[in-house]
Amino acid sequence: MLKQTITLDDSVSVCIPQEIVEALGFTPGSKINLEVVGHTLIIRSATEVQRTEEFVETFQSILERRKSAYEELAKGES
Repeated sequence: MLKQTITLDDSVSVCIPQEIVEALGFTPGSKINLEVVGHTLIIRSATEVQRTEEFVETFQSILERRKSAYEELAKGES
């Protein structure tokens, strides 16, 4: 889908079509996260970002707690 930018209150803006807004579960006033990867703009809901951060924290905690067991497994059979 090709869209054209517009100027709105001294900012460059893009209008998001209603079907995309609905698919993402956004409503007027929704908090969103914008991230640039290369030349790609990624738009995610703030709740999705929070869930991702919580998952990473939980995963890292589990790895840390089981670090010695994983190190023993990595050694393999001698």
